[in-house]
Amino acid sequence: MKHAFAVGLALFGAVAAGPSFAHAHGDHQGHAQGGHAAHAHAGHGAQAMPSPDAMAAMPVSASVAVSACWIRLLPSPAPSAGYFIAANKGSETATLAGAASASYGHVMLHQTTHTDGMSRMSHVQGVEIPAGQKLEFKPGGYHIMLEKPSGEIKVGDTVPMQFLLASGEKAEADCEVKPANTLAK
Repeated sequence: MKHAFAVGLALFGAVAAGPSFAHAHGDHQGHAQGGHAAHAHAGHGAQAMPSPDAMAAMPVSASVAVSACWIRLLPSPAPSAGYFIAANKGSETATLAGAASASYGHVMLHQTTHTDGMSRMSHVQGVEIPAGQKLEFKPGGYHIMLEKPSGEIKVGDTVPMQFLLASGEKAEADCEVKPANTLAK
């Protein structure tokens, strides 16, 4: 167990330190609520995805669980968006630090904010989930952006996802792929 935890911490250190699966992505302006079709992606370099062995070695969190995960599939080359509920059953705040999936080359944490009738989407480094609370990642708020699918993904598919915590642990969920016009699970 100590080895798995050490691998998890090393993996988290790589995430926090630089480009891995949650990376600085820049700000996105002018998006309609929940709309990502105009999402621009100039300047992305190759991102190092954690190896399947490193992901498998990370311990599963006993306190944080992810449920109701779904992905809004958009036509390529636009990125898709993922939504879910993260529940922290623990006694301390947990921080979601990133997400990864073998089905996508890039997975990023984002937040949509609304000011003066404009929506703005921004990359976030981490999202705190208070002890004993749930946090819903939903259209128009926190979400994950999914880019560079590793194969054909279609409506009705199930995509396995790993949600990485600052503690070096992970939560896992299967995400149902829904059509582009879906607004809620």
